Order: sequence, then structure tokens, then C-alpha cells
Amino acid sequence: MHSVDEFSVEPVSAAAGRVSPGGIKAFRDAARGLTAHWGLYSTLAQTHGTEWIYFSDRIPCDVYRKQMDLFNPVRFVAEEWADLLLESGFRFFMITAKHHDGFCLWDTDSTDFKISACSFRRDILAELAPALRDRGIALHFYYSLVDWTHPAYRNDWPAYVDYYQAHVKELCSRFGKLGGILFDGCWPRIVFDDDDETSYFAARGNWDLQGTYALIHDLQPDAVITNNSHVPPLNGEDYQVWELDLPGENTVGFNCTQIGSLPTACWWNLNSGWSYQPWRHNVKSPAQIVSTMKSVADRGAVFLLNVGPRPFGDIHPEEQAVLRALPPLLR
Repeated sequence: MHSVDEFSVEPVSAAAGRVSPGGIKAFRDAARGLTAHWGLYSTLAQTHGTEWIYFSDRIPCDVYRKQMDLFNPVRFVAEEWADLLLESGFRFFMITAKHHDGFCLWDTDSTDFKISACSFRRDILAELAPALRDRGIALHFYYSLVDWTHPAYRNDWPAYVDYYQAHVKELCSRFGKLGGILFDGCWPRIVFDDDDETSYFAARGNWDLQGTYALIHDLQPDAVITNNSHVPPLNGEDYQVWELDLPGENTVGFNCTQIGSLPTACWWNLNSGWSYQPWRHNVKSPAQIVSTMKSVADRGAVFLLNVGPRPFGDIHPEEQAVLRALPPLLR
């Protein structure tokens, strides 16, 4: 797959709505938030795995599902995660409710490919929500529009749109007040190089982003919406995000160089990758993170810092130490 300059986007009108003034102020005032890439793929991380391992290793779905018997994060304690955020000065937390592999970190009604069907038998999001709320930390969700394992993604596009929008409704209805939702997997500038990539990634029609954004703004009026699409924001989106770059920069090769009129955010990882990847473990120092934070603050953007929790349920001690060593907010 590769990125191109010529692209088209699906139409989204002003009917998609927008976040409340209070919601966008809370996001901007937060200044920094912690994010986490965590899911079934964490169990396959020991040698070369990443959050894309289902695709990169072309793992058959029935084989991949067997990891559900191994995903048992018994060290997970929502209150400890929330305390870490509080002690580190982060005002919100974003977690991968569903990544590209389609595995859900909550007890959704729409599939058994979920955390509560694993050996763990618990709902991660239901435990995190009150722990964060009790400490005044806003909860955000990452949600992948791409789904490598749901059959409707390849075979029945209207059914898949209904499926993912039902997820969005659950996420907006079950966990109290949300701070925001970030979507991923809608990449208008990406061209797929072969039929294999196309079968895993390509949308088979419009996502109905207008309907999705309107649903969120109706159910969660204070929640900010962004789409990690690497193109200028559409109606209904409330901020613009860059991965591993500052606003308007594209050193990584796929970011948007156009800065719109919306608030901006910059997303960095604390370790070498986004998810737990011990085979290339290399935690950045507090000084490195502070330098990046300052560059982001100087641009007036919100700073997002990512960690990759371990499969047994905790955040790596070295990552925790760096987070606790960060200074108070720079602005």
C-alpha cells in the first residue's frame, strides 16, 4: 500500500453535527492524554508480533481466535491504571475498544469475538470507566473501521456498516460520559498494491460517517470526534490528528500537510511500537518525551502519548516510571 496526492472522500454534510463548546474546551485544556493499544494481538508479541500480526502473518481466523484461550490479563486493575494517569498528569485516556483485527474489549451484544468470551470473562471498558471517572479523567475510545475478521466486511457492506454503528451506539450508551472517539482505518489517500491488501483493508462502500458522527454528537454531545484519515477534516470531526509528526509536517510519509481550522493533536508512542512488542523494547527517556511535548505545546496542539500494555494486564514498569517522571503541564 502507498499514499497518493489525488483522492476523494465520501460526502459529509453539516448534519453530522459538532461537539459542544464545553467539550472542545475540555479537550484543549487537557493538553495531554495517554492512549493504549491493547488487545488479542498482545499475546503474540514475544518474537515479532505487532497489532497488525493477523494481517502481516496472514493468520487464519480460526487459528487467531484460539488466542482467546490465552488472553487472560489477570494483573489488570482498572484503579491502578487510573492512578497512574492521575499521578502522571494526564487528563484523559484513550483505549483501543476495537482494532483492525475486530476483537472487542467490551462485552458487546453483537459478536462473541470479545474480551468477556476469553478466559478473562470480564469487561475491560466497564471496569475502566468508573475508575477514570472517580479521578476526573475523561475516557476516549479508539475504534477501527477496518475489520479483518468480520465476514460482512468483505461480503455484505450494508450489514457491516450496521454492525459497526451498533458498536458505536453501545460505546456511547454503556460507559457514562465520554471525552471522545477516534476512528482509524478510513484512509482516502491510500492505494492498495494487490488483491490481498485490498481484501483486508478496502472499504466496499461509504462508511456513512455522517450518520456515525451524528449518532455520537447526539448521544455524547461533549465528546470530540476525530478520524485518523490523514486528510483534511470532514464535517462532524472536531479535531485533526497527526501520527509521529507535528501539525502540517509529514516526515513519516502519510500525514496531512494541510492544517484546517480545527484544534490539533499529535500522537507519539512511548516505546518503539504502538502495541506491546518486547522484541524491540526501547522506552524513550523522560527528556525525549518532554522535548516532544514542548514542541507540540509550542504549536498549540494536544499531546497524545501511547503505551502498549502487556498481555497479562499491566503497563510495563519502565513505561510507568517514565510517565511518573513527566513534569506538570507545559501550558
